[in-house]
Amino acid sequence: MQLKKILVTLSLFHACFSFSQQINFEGSVELEENQKPFGQFIIFSADDSTLVKGSYIDSTYFSLLFDAKGRSNFYVRISVTEYLDTLISFKADSENFTLAPVKLNKNRTLETVEVVFRKPEFQRTMDGIKINVEGTTLQTLSTLFDVLVASPKLSSPDGERIEIIGRGSPLILIDRQAIISNDELKAIPANMISSIEIITNPSAKYKAQGRGNGVIEVFTKNFNLEGYNMNISSSFGLNTQLKPTSGLNLGLNLKRNKFSLGGYLGGNYNTSNGFGNSSGFTTDDSQRSLSSIYTNENWNSWSYYQLKGAYQFNKKHTLTAGIRGNTSLGGNETETTTSYYQFGNVESSQSSFSDPSWTWFNTTGYLNYVWETDTNHSAFEANVNLARKSSVRKGTSISTYEDIVNSVFSDFNIKTESFDKPLVLELRTNYEHVFDTSGWKLSFGGSFSELLNGKVYNQYNLQNNDWIIDNAFTNSYDYEEQIGAVFTEITKSWKKIGFRLGVRGEYTKLSGYSNSLNQQFIDSTYILPFPSASIMLSPTDKVSITFSYSSGIERPQFSNFDPFIRVSDSLNIEFGNPYLRPAVSNTFSVDIDLFYAYNLSISYSHANNPMSEIAFVSDSTFLTSTTPWNAASDQAVSASLSLPLQFSWLQGWNSMWINYSTYTFTPEFNRAPFSNLSYGLYSYLTFMLPKEFSIMNQVHLSRWGSAEFTGNAQFSWGLRLTKKYKNGNFQIYGEVQDIIPPKYSYTQFSGNYEYTDIEQSVFTSFRLGLYYKFGRLKQSTHIKESSSGQSGRI
Repeated sequence: MQLKKILVTLSLFHACFSFSQQINFEGSVELEENQKPFGQFIIFSADDSTLVKGSYIDSTYFSLLFDAKGRSNFYVRISVTEYLDTLISFKADSENFTLAPVKLNKNRTLETVEVVFRKPEFQRTMDGIKINVEGTTLQTLSTLFDVLVASPKLSSPDGERIEIIGRGSPLILIDRQAIISNDELKAIPANMISSIEIITNPSAKYKAQGRGNGVIEVFTKNFNLEGYNMNISSSFGLNTQLKPTSGLNLGLNLKRNKFSLGGYLGGNYNTSNGFGNSSGFTTDDSQRSLSSIYTNENWNSWSYYQLKGAYQFNKKHTLTAGIRGNTSLGGNETETTTSYYQFGNVESSQSSFSDPSWTWFNTTGYLNYVWETDTNHSAFEANVNLARKSSVRKGTSISTYEDIVNSVFSDFNIKTESFDKPLVLELRTNYEHVFDTSGWKLSFGGSFSELLNGKVYNQYNLQNNDWIIDNAFTNSYDYEEQIGAVFTEITKSWKKIGFRLGVRGEYTKLSGYSNSLNQQFIDSTYILPFPSASIMLSPTDKVSITFSYSSGIERPQFSNFDPFIRVSDSLNIEFGNPYLRPAVSNTFSVDIDLFYAYNLSISYSHANNPMSEIAFVSDSTFLTSTTPWNAASDQAVSASLSLPLQFSWLQGWNSMWINYSTYTFTPEFNRAPFSNLSYGLYSYLTFMLPKEFSIMNQVHLSRWGSAEFTGNAQFSWGLRLTKKYKNGNFQIYGEVQDIIPPKYSYTQFSGNYEYTDIEQSVFTSFRLGLYYKFGRLKQSTHIKESSSGQSGRI
């Protein structure tokens, strides 16, 4: 009896902790006619008919890597449009299984066959959420920025930057290259995006800058079919203020044997206007206050280009190279009238006009090499990135002041110019070794990057109708940032449990030299470790729980260090802080997933030395001085619930989130601890109608806040009607956005004042657009993409 208990115990132990087994399943189909197949294949467990994994068929050859999880008996269902479904049983008793060519039989029982086939938009992965853009309704949106805002767990509190809910601004990579500016996101057309991965549990291979807030990986399209394919999209819109917006994008993909080439060219133009009013008061004993009204006119244009080529020498060696760039031109004109009070009596007034404008060019080149070193899909990857940006900002500020008490008028007129030309070079290598089928993986690698920037800032005063340079406020400096890193990570998977443990070490050296002052203003060197860990429990195939920890760093940008004074008008000055320290963050999170689709996330994060702003109104005048400064800490607790929907007649997702943050400050801020509650409800649902019509319903309800401001709740609602022709190759859509135009209201808090601003800059808008895809395709040669998944990824 005792021996029987021991055997039973050993059997249970083996069942719980048996090694996972990665099976490479591949095969091909034969059709009655020479046509491109379009369908899917799904693998099921033969024991209980549970779904194991599936993929799509767009050529005669298909392949899939799946985890056997100790099972060996399976069957595959092959479904191709206009052909009968085929079921085939197989036994996976080795790490590679090749299915004999399958001859499909034509479906002759129906005179007409209507098949609806769509990719799922959202899929849950161990690291986060994957969003398929190609082949879904998301590709009909305008830009990459629009796609990110329309994705689970992501939002934009100000229409300019992207945040992961409850975490802040993440590290954003496009084809494995970090973006230099969020402006790039608005320049890239949506229809050139293949997929997006929102990684809330990043591994040690990702650079520490921004990693603590999560990582967003954006992958542009790869072309896998022989021949060529071209697409064109355009749109035009108008809002109720008669402000136009337009866009035009072209894409071309070519593939011949082992070589593929893809290129995109596009541009967008946007205009808008706004108006609002502000009121504020000092929180000290000076009894001063102000009120102002303003109007503005804005315009902006973006252009984007990309050329990416790949050559697959064989199944093990792939080389990818490319260049991409974008340009932004923009500006605005703002008129403001402000009255200043003390003890409730108006003392002075100001009328001002400003016309800031900007121009920047961003070009990035990259080279990537992937070598699969063994049949277990171990892989070595090396890449070189080179980015160059040129930024020019100009503007004039014309102000007239009236001393109402003494009836005295005065003018203050300045013109400013700034020039930035950052150059970034990055070298990166990493190797992932897979130990047979035991479930063990070891990764290690390193990187080195260098940023060089020369900045020039010029200020001019208007004298006798001539602009005369003001040497007291003119500055130029050189800045250098070097970051070296090494990392290692180990991963182990059993049947129902897995873990990942890694650490990344980074060396940072910063140097800044003022040519105008002829002196060094920053010289800093430090080395910091950044550990990460996660444990994933999968009691069943339909439920998983992931516990994770990650750390990261937020380094101040070079513009934050410059100590020189910048004047926007006679009552507002800004200057940098060369003593800024980086913020180090730690995040703990729990993710509960059902059916690898529905997700509940709860996280806690803590950051030391977060960068904030100190702004004080002078104790004798209304002069406001602003400079960046390190606060003591901030803490945040957040929860989010993602509910994707996948039906034949409905696709999309709903997301609810809430975040509570507490900020503490150093004595320099003269501020008590401050808390903020933000929340949101996002819904993107697409209803599939007869005759290839669809309606996308977009609803946003959100409230934002930070260490410096608290906003009111905002509601946004939009609808888009799309009609498809020729199996979706030609689409026409019309949309209406901001059906109920929102008004933004927020209260800003600082050292010794509090301001409330109410503005309206978004109005109901209407847009018409089209998308057309055409090309000449042939049957794909059986050239398999690198199973590491990185042959076209940088």
